[in-house]
Parts: sequence; C-alpha cells; structure tokens
Amino acid sequence: MIKNSFLVLCVVLCSFTASAQFYVSFSGGYAFGAGEKEFGTNSVLSPTTGGIVDLGTFEGSYGEGVQTQLRGGYFFNEKWGVEVGVGYIYGTDQQFQKVEGLLDMKTRGRAFGASLSGIYNITKNVYVRAGVLTKIAGKTEAVVDLTLPAALTGTGDVKADFTTDFRGKFPLGFIGAAGYKFPITERFSLFAEVEYMAINVTRDTSELGDFNATLNGTINVPADALAQQLAVTPLSELALLLQEELQWGENGLPSPEAPYSSFGINFGITYNFK
Repeated sequence: MIKNSFLVLCVVLCSFTASAQFYVSFSGGYAFGAGEKEFGTNSVLSPTTGGIVDLGTFEGSYGEGVQTQLRGGYFFNEKWGVEVGVGYIYGTDQQFQKVEGLLDMKTRGRAFGASLSGIYNITKNVYVRAGVLTKIAGKTEAVVDLTLPAALTGTGDVKADFTTDFRGKFPLGFIGAAGYKFPITERFSLFAEVEYMAINVTRDTSELGDFNATLNGTINVPADALAQQLAVTPLSELALLLQEELQWGENGLPSPEAPYSSFGINFGITYNFK
C-alpha cells in the first residue's frame, strides 16, 4: 500500500514538473496615473487683502512616468507559475502647488519597487498575473521655485530654489497584468502587456536637498534665514520644507499618503532556460 502510494506521488510530481521552466524577462514602458489624490492648490495673491485666493486644486499620482522591470519566474507546468520582480519608476513632474508670480512647486517620484506574483497561461500566448507590490527604495522629490517681493517679507526681495526629498514607510499594494507573448525562437519571446498597480506610500521623513537663495542680491542665504522670511508671509507653511531633516507623523505633524498607483503598457523580452 505504501509502495503504491509512493509510486502515485512520483507520477504526480513528474507530471507536475515535466514542463517546468525558469525564465527571466526585461521590460520597459510608460504608466499613467491612477487613483489620483488631491495635491495642493492653484491660487493667486489678492491685491486687496494680501491673502491667498484659491482657484482650484491639483491632483495626480507619482506612479505616472517611464518604468522598467526585471522579472524572474518559474513555471510548475504549462499553466501555472510564480515570479518575482524589481522595477524602477522615473516619474513625470506633477504640479503640486502654485501661487501665480510667487511659488511654483512640482513633485515627482523616483522609486524602486518589488513584486511577487502568480502567473497563469490562458493559452500559449495569452497570460495574466497578479500579486503583491511594495516600494523598497527611492523618494518623492519636491522642487520649489520661490519669489517673494519686499512688500511681503518686509525686509527685501527673496529668490530661492530648492528640493526636499520625502521618504516613506514600508507599503503593500496590488499588482496585476494581462499580456500577449510572441515567440521568436525556442528560448526567446517578445511580449506586450497592460499592467495595473495600486499602492500608496505613507510619508515618513524628509530631508532638504539642493538649496540656493538670495536676499536683496546677497547670495548664499542660509535655509533657516529663508524660513524666517517665510514666517511673515502667506506661504509660511513652506518653512517645513526647509528643515534639514524632519520626522513626519510626530509632534503634531501630519503623515499623508503619497499616491503611486498607475495603469501602464509594457513591452519586453523573455528568455526561457528550458
């Protein structure tokens, strides 16, 4: 009885792995923002009250941009497989906040991600895959161009441009795709696929990057001096971006989620080891 059961198990395993194969693939493509969230405001400075007048809000997702992926997988049989992947998103600039004539703030994603997915061949050419997604490295950059007239600061004209880098906490999301394979040799095949990623990254820390500022023509004005100038203007909240390092989610500071969801198209090549 035991011998027969062992033989049956061997037959099942052999049939399960008879067509097993390892593969690697590389792809590149473009992703459009999905699940967009509200950013900052589009506004002007009121000439009568000196306050900010909102004209509307900006929305976007840092998942929009050029992306590349390197994936490796293993098919247990002709239908089912599993794969892991790493990718990089070079995000497009997103208009985050604007005050006409005073402030132009754009943000963009520069992030590495990793995924673990199951894959199923519907036919020899058509497949689908789905799994979990996370961000493993990278940052969201805020690029600020600021012009403050003496009438606002009370001390002199200010001109500044700087970047602030935001890093997030470990997130988990969903990744899914459907594609079509074009075999070109026994080992190589081309593919095209549509892919959806749903993920948000909670803000953790920020760090001041490149910084340049002038006050009444005086160059190399330090960041803390600019923060003091901002404190008496309607743009005082920007002073937080001038901190050398800042921990968000503590001491009353918010810890918002940065949207990284996208819907994109990838084109790539696969190499099968068997």
